[in-house]
Amino acid sequence: MLELKDMPAIRELVEVACPACGAGQSTRVFEKNGLPIVKCRGCSSLFVNPRPSEDTLVEVYRRYPQLANGREGQMTDDPEDGLWEAKYRLRRLLEFRASGRLLDLGCGRGDFLAEAARSFDVIGVDVVPRIRPSYATISAFEGRLEDARFNDASFDVVVAVEVLEHLFDPQRTLGEIHRILKPDGLLMVQTGDADSLRSRLSLERWTYVQPPVHLNYFTRRGLRGFLSNGGFRIRASWSFGRAPRKVPGLARLPDAERLRPLLDLAARGGFLGQMYAATKREVP
Repeated sequence: MLELKDMPAIRELVEVACPACGAGQSTRVFEKNGLPIVKCRGCSSLFVNPRPSEDTLVEVYRRYPQLANGREGQMTDDPEDGLWEAKYRLRRLLEFRASGRLLDLGCGRGDFLAEAARSFDVIGVDVVPRIRPSYATISAFEGRLEDARFNDASFDVVVAVEVLEHLFDPQRTLGEIHRILKPDGLLMVQTGDADSLRSRLSLERWTYVQPPVHLNYFTRRGLRGFLSNGGFRIRASWSFGRAPRKVPGLARLPDAERLRPLLDLAARGGFLGQMYAATKREVP
């Protein structure tokens, strides 16, 4: 397994404003992997500042593609893990949309795309897509969302699960999502929760904080403001932990994903992530 400490030193660093609210003032909190973590004085979100340039980040993911799919430092190829997560997200999504054209941003191995293809016309985007060979019919664009140059108002749904924390400029990406969504189109977004009990107990030991892989750590207020200011109306929100991954066959049981909230809580003793469903609204 690749350890972050084994990566070559990153020398090109760039100063940024808060990725959540755009505020320019922040307070240094601590340092990890040689990079400073700061706290926004506006929305209290945390972020790496200064941070590696965007070109540097793309190069890191291309040289170490397994980093793009790691979760909480656990870089797993277990298909059961991906299946469990995909079923849970799709069930949430179907509460708001039942069909249409769907884009999975940060599609990784394609687990969610494969599940969503039962109801939607799907395509993925990832800087380093690693679609499983068993998903022969799934297609993905390799590169940034902006480079794909999708048409205006061309998607009914965009899903961005554990993507915001990786982005050099989340506000720019959110603007592109807004552009390609149809009127009243749906955005499903999931990222870590900097207000979670686990982060509050020991921020420095919170495993979600792993620069330069994760750069942005949104508070609930920060993420809500980020979505609202970006032209979205929040429809629903959920908290979640991490379901056990090593129960053989669990993910394939009928409706097994309905057990996830209880299993998450039992497994982690608290919630550590946040998920939102939001619809596009027109920005004056």
